[in-house]
Amino acid sequence: MKSQCYRNIKKFSFPHRTVDIWNGLSEEIVPAESVHKFKEKLDKCRYGDRTV
Repeated sequence: MKSQCYRNIKKFSFPHRTVDIWNGLSEEIVPAESVHKFKEKLDKCRYGDRTV
């Protein structure tokens, strides 16, 4: 959940910028078992299946 920012230093911080991105991920990607699986699912979602 985002807190309200009164100054630009917090508004442009890493955690504040990533909240919307994380909340926008599909329910299939978030509960990945490992970082490797998370990256695989995220890449498949972003770029499609490129196994040609």
